[in-house]
Amino acid sequence: MAEDHGTPIVKLELKRVDLQEWVKIDEMLGLAPLFAAMGPASTSLLLSKASTRRFQPDEPVFQEGTPGNSLFMILRGEVTLGRGKGDKAVEICTARKSDFFGEGEVLGPEVNRSYSATAVGQADLAEFGYADIYAMCKKHFQVYGLLRETRDARAKTNDDLNDFLDRW
Repeated sequence: MAEDHGTPIVKLELKRVDLQEWVKIDEMLGLAPLFAAMGPASTSLLLSKASTRRFQPDEPVFQEGTPGNSLFMILRGEVTLGRGKGDKAVEICTARKSDFFGEGEVLGPEVNRSYSATAVGQADLAEFGYADIYAMCKKHFQVYGLLRETRDARAKTNDDLNDFLDRW
């Protein structure tokens, strides 16, 4: 077997990027409403306490009615938010990069999930614990307002869809 001395060897190294670097590099994530509401220093603190999770297509992030005490932000991909099962299933919305969900459950401790969340395709999510979000709400009232506003808008969408479907 003849050796090929003319082919260059390319060495490739992959670097794992931490969550703070990811948000810093990705302009859309850096401008996320949640981060805008708390400013750079608090964003950095929150990101240092977050965990990242990857979900496969059609994998549930959480189910309606299960206990929940964390907030999720989409780093990459999409997640469908919906209520009900089977014939009664209603899609509230599709959340995309820089959107957050699980807002109702971090506004009060020990609350069950008010809707289900399912990855549409492969999705990378940041997960923020209740205590960390609570601390941000106390420090930045705008964060609390944003979470409450989002919770109320999603609940209204769900109610409107249920009313519409009940008429049929």
